[in-house]
Amino acid sequence: MAFLELHGLVQRYGPVVAVDGVDLAVDRGEFLSLLGPSGCGKSTTLMAIAGFVEPTAGRIVLGGRDMAQVKPNRRNIGIVFQSFALFPHMTVAENVGFGLEMRSIAKAERTQRIAETLALVRLTELAGRYPKQLSGGQQQRVALARALVIRPDLLLLDEPMSSLDAKLREEMRVEIRDIQRKVQITTIMVTHDQAEALLMADRVAVMDQGRIARIGKPYEVYENPGSAFVSDFLGRTNLLPATVVGRSAGRLRVKIGAVEIDAVGEAPDGAAMVSLRPERLSFAAQGLPGTIESALFMGGQWFYRVATGIGQLSVIRPNEGGAHVAEGGAVHVAWPVDAARVVQG
Repeated sequence: MAFLELHGLVQRYGPVVAVDGVDLAVDRGEFLSLLGPSGCGKSTTLMAIAGFVEPTAGRIVLGGRDMAQVKPNRRNIGIVFQSFALFPHMTVAENVGFGLEMRSIAKAERTQRIAETLALVRLTELAGRYPKQLSGGQQQRVALARALVIRPDLLLLDEPMSSLDAKLREEMRVEIRDIQRKVQITTIMVTHDQAEALLMADRVAVMDQGRIARIGKPYEVYENPGSAFVSDFLGRTNLLPATVVGRSAGRLRVKIGAVEIDAVGEAPDGAAMVSLRPERLSFAAQGLPGTIESALFMGGQWFYRVATGIGQLSVIRPNEGGAHVAEGGAVHVAWPVDAARVVQG
């Protein structure tokens, strides 16, 4: 039995169905990310697990216990909100210990647990400071410590990095993941940031219109998205309308415009979509002829838009320090035989 189970979870607000029959199982110690665009139902699902909204239908089972009649403060769940929600008039140590005080934990034990948790998030030296004296990353670590100090059964993260700048966000992704692994706490994170979900989670559940469109390990979901929506949302891709015309050597034979290529996937003959990840494409001596329409420098990479006979293709190539292909240059685009994926439209 999984540690957390959602069975047919439904959340309606009048005629609007925010969550539409979600089934989910999360193992003890697992880090799961609910990923999707705004309005897909991921935050509503998180709030239902926390007990802040009452589901219209379905069951939430945590540690074998049905949560239907359990109030939020009795669920032993730690939550980090996107705003951090720190008390400005309290020091770091007081903020972290607030939940323990509300649970009437003895002062000596409170002091010990606060010290242990501040050490875990590397904030021991800042225990006496106030939130306004901290950086964004430090405030986030205080919020995380406050959630962990109560020793919750489940940790919920609601867009925890959204208010941080890009560089700090990258650092905190790794730090939070390291802390989660160290304490082995079951964690669910809501995010719309694909890179965040892929980097941090053991599994990713991509949500669309209140349902889970695809769930699996980050690499599996990225490489085998199954649908055009998941392929397009989870990183960059080239989505091309195609026609399945047959099968060859265990692969599908698809036609894109006047060009026939091999693709991986399962689909009946007829109309389909093909996904080609830009980083799988390269410039070679032979391949699909094209012309560079634009070349954009991204630091570690070059991002190209290439006009070809099957439409405009995005191509990402590593920056190796040499000359790049200039705009207007003639190229041939090539890719491995397993790069093209047939997906549902």
